[in-house]
Amino acid sequence: MKVFNVLASLTLAATASCTPNPSHGSHGKLPKTHLYGVEVVDTQIVRDARKVIQNFTPYLQKHSTRTWLYGSAAIHANKTLRDTVDLELHAVGTLLHDLGWDMTPNSPWVSPDKRFEVDGALGALKFVKNHRDAKNWDAFRLEKLYDGIALHGSPGLQEGKNLDSKWILNSIGFDNPGNPSPLIPSNLFSSITKGLPSNDILFGTNETWVWLAATKPIATYNTIVEPFGTAFVPGYNPVGHRVFDFINSNQ
Repeated sequence: MKVFNVLASLTLAATASCTPNPSHGSHGKLPKTHLYGVEVVDTQIVRDARKVIQNFTPYLQKHSTRTWLYGSAAIHANKTLRDTVDLELHAVGTLLHDLGWDMTPNSPWVSPDKRFEVDGALGALKFVKNHRDAKNWDAFRLEKLYDGIALHGSPGLQEGKNLDSKWILNSIGFDNPGNPSPLIPSNLFSSITKGLPSNDILFGTNETWVWLAATKPIATYNTIVEPFGTAFVPGYNPVGHRVFDFINSNQ
């Protein structure tokens, strides 16, 4: 979850120009179920991705699940998107996008020196590559997964990316504070929010980003986390580590 809006929702006109990609059984062939009224993919790898996050802090587990459901609701509301987006890839990418927020001691997902977005992307790749269904994920599909997660901490970078990466990013942006996206049917937005309340996500974001700044400051300089370290972590000092400092070091 990012406290700024990721303004990446595709217009219907743009999606109408997409060529459906029937690979990976994403369009009617995959098993489905319903969660809070939303039709979602129910393959083994998606069920296992849900298991990965089930023991995370409540706000992180709910945020990751809302991200998936908001995106799925928007995609299923548009036939072109429903027939074009790789729904299994979307599910895995949204559910696992914040693996880098895992504050569990000795977390297998969190590195000592990488941005949380990169930890999330690398963790998702590791999860897929070690899964029994890894054979269904070719290099391009893995690249789309990585990009859809690694770019989510910086607004605007998704422009020009492939449809699948953009819709992971769009879906992450749907769980920002503020008015819901008009692409999400209002009845489904209400159902998701009622079942997975978001009243703790701002607290959770603050807690996690302060923790990141305190435990691995080197990975937070020049990022959206930096102001949280400056404001709340004693001794945190990005000066000398910022691009601004490098450029102006001799002036």
